[in-house]
Amino acid sequence: MLLFKIILAPVVIGLVTLAGRKWGPAVSGWLLGLPLNSAPILLFILLEQGADFTSRAALGSLLGIVAWAGFSLVYAYCCLRLRWWWCTLLGWLAYSLLAWLMLPVQLGRLWAYLLVCAVLALMTLAFPRTELPRLTLVHSRSELWLRMASASAMIVALTALARTLGPMASGILSAFPAYTTILAVFNHRQQPAAAVRVLKGLTAGLYTAATFLVVLSAALLRYGAVRSFVLAGVAALLVQSVSFLHVRNSA
Repeated sequence: MLLFKIILAPVVIGLVTLAGRKWGPAVSGWLLGLPLNSAPILLFILLEQGADFTSRAALGSLLGIVAWAGFSLVYAYCCLRLRWWWCTLLGWLAYSLLAWLMLPVQLGRLWAYLLVCAVLALMTLAFPRTELPRLTLVHSRSELWLRMASASAMIVALTALARTLGPMASGILSAFPAYTTILAVFNHRQQPAAAVRVLKGLTAGLYTAATFLVVLSAALLRYGAVRSFVLAGVAALLVQSVSFLHVRNSA
């Protein structure tokens, strides 16, 4: 599992970075809406803890999306005025506060899904409006390697901490914006408007992760692991294709 996490994180962040170079920062953020972090974590939780524990953890991950989106919105506003380290700290503070507020929430899957979708809609509308200068963002090869190494370190640390928590807290922690932080910081260092585009694209794409998690949480109580992940994946891809229309129009 450790080897898988070490390999997965840099591959994901590398591919998303390359996509951002070709299609723009909004698309790279939108791709992070896929459950690239939570899905592998939930798979290994399933193998270690069983279907019932994982179903509850998936519900926790669903509610954790509120905190994830909160990080994105706070960072987007801060990056227009502050340096990247202040933006990161304030964004993580916003995530921690919202995650703490989500911990005692007890909602059925449908109501939790509707709550998350409503929050995402409001946050997407609340993003600052920016104009991205027609400049080519320069990404050196060393920067790409640094992004990939940072992603590995963050994911290994987060999943190690999650082992000591219960299903709800573990699920919320799996929604920690690890990949998001890395992309936001590296884009912010070159052009704050690019960071805003990444984070707004991400928030629009989080409907995909929400759909994946609510379907997975319900399916695990009725079907086996393989069918549950397939059903959740198909539902997520359908939503992702629809959200792409929004991102393409706003890119």
